[in-house]
Amino acid sequence: MRPREDDTVLTVGLGDLGRRVVEALSARPGPGLRLVAAGRDLRDARAVAGQAALVAALAGGPQAVEAARIDLDDVDATAAELARLDPSVVVLTASRLTWWRLPERAAGVPYGAWLPLQLTLVRRLMQARAAAGIDAPVVALPYPDAVGPVLAGAGLAPELGAGNVLEMAAKLAALAAARAGVPREAVDVRLVAHHATERMAFSAFGALGGGGGPSGPPPVFAQVHVEGDPLPEDVVREDLTAPYPLLAGRSSHALTAAATAATVAALLSDVPRRLHVPAPGGRPGGYPVRISRAGVELDLPHGVTEEDAIAVNAVAARWDGIEAIAPDGTVSFCPWLSDALHAALGLRMEQVAPDEQDAVADELLARLAR
Repeated sequence: MRPREDDTVLTVGLGDLGRRVVEALSARPGPGLRLVAAGRDLRDARAVAGQAALVAALAGGPQAVEAARIDLDDVDATAAELARLDPSVVVLTASRLTWWRLPERAAGVPYGAWLPLQLTLVRRLMQARAAAGIDAPVVALPYPDAVGPVLAGAGLAPELGAGNVLEMAAKLAALAAARAGVPREAVDVRLVAHHATERMAFSAFGALGGGGGPSGPPPVFAQVHVEGDPLPEDVVREDLTAPYPLLAGRSSHALTAAATAATVAALLSDVPRRLHVPAPGGRPGGYPVRISRAGVELDLPHGVTEEDAIAVNAVAARWDGIEAIAPDGTVSFCPWLSDALHAALGLRMEQVAPDEQDAVADELLARLAR
């Protein structure tokens, strides 16, 4: 990772995913780095930090691992803590929905239905960052492909997300390298793909819902070169949807944690690194990028414009049941999402405006709890 001596990475949210992110960061070489594990329960945060400190000691990781209390329901207190900690990068893992605990009756509901539950805490963190007067980039993990463009309308989009498209790109690289018998470093992948594509790439994510929507896989832009030679487009698309063994449920959080650690390392690098991330700058879906301390720049497939990439991800969002996201952040949902949600929870959801997000999220939680 090679951070500077004063770099601090703050992880907010210490559920299963947050703990794995802290552990992944603590296991990466970076003796000058300071890690802070923050959650609502300080005692729990201290336990997470304590274990991460031992992992760091064994792995040659950060010298300093600390705990902090952050409750995103209190924006003012969160702002004060952000100002005190003065992080270099903030990773947010907290959300109001634990996707792997969805009740069986909601299994067929397109994942976009849970978007309101992912927005609240991301929005509050971004408000707290603004109030704190710091400019640390935020890596937001809750459904970034859709959360980013929704919050962009209010100027509150995180700089980027992590996981999703990077996990699919890693699959393409692994399959191409194995087939050609070359190191992964000899494979160049550039993939524009939405979160909705991931359940097509990995059957382990099939429980994320999507019944009743368009047939076939969502549209993507995908280019793979092996030792400089392009793979045929049909081979790339076959690889993207080919069966691939992956742990199901929350066990897959280890993959997302590794993707997050790689993203944080790139943000702390003085030299740009090629990577894939969801929602850079609040754009919908995922993109190939170059990342460094200087920021995040698109690194699109040859011949693909930014407008092309945004458009294909906006269309792909329909496979998650999201028809459109307006410039002000109003979300229109596809009819089959509203039908599936009504069948599962007795609630129809056709459109959610920014000032309705929290109320709709409360209603979703109440109906899921029945």
